[in-house]
Amino acid sequence: MMLQAPCYKDEQYLNTHLLRWQPETIINLPEGIGFIPFRIPGSPDFMAANVESLRRHRLVIWAKHGAMARSDVSVKRAADRVEYAETAAKYEYLNLSDGEIGEGLSAEEIRVICRTFNVQQTIF
Repeated sequence: MMLQAPCYKDEQYLNTHLLRWQPETIINLPEGIGFIPFRIPGSPDFMAANVESLRRHRLVIWAKHGAMARSDVSVKRAADRVEYAETAAKYEYLNLSDGEIGEGLSAEEIRVICRTFNVQQTIF
């Protein structure tokens, strides 16, 4: 999952556009998805940025490189988070390909989901 369009470098934009496609995404990624601008892979700067972003997010996208997820429960849970983000990115891509005619879930619908499942989030 490598987002290269400039508007997706903004975490708020990235999250409001990706987390709107399926109710499960906000439940599994309530802090949203982190984004790290391009860094040299394996560099100390890249590692420090990754650790800092993973403290705030369960999933981080690395510009022009890939992603990393974390879980205190299991490796499978971390992999599931990557899958949720990949699915959201696929829906976002399809929407862009179709001329952005889709709406996805509204901010209010997402807030209702969060209230129903007691999900604390600050994105919507």
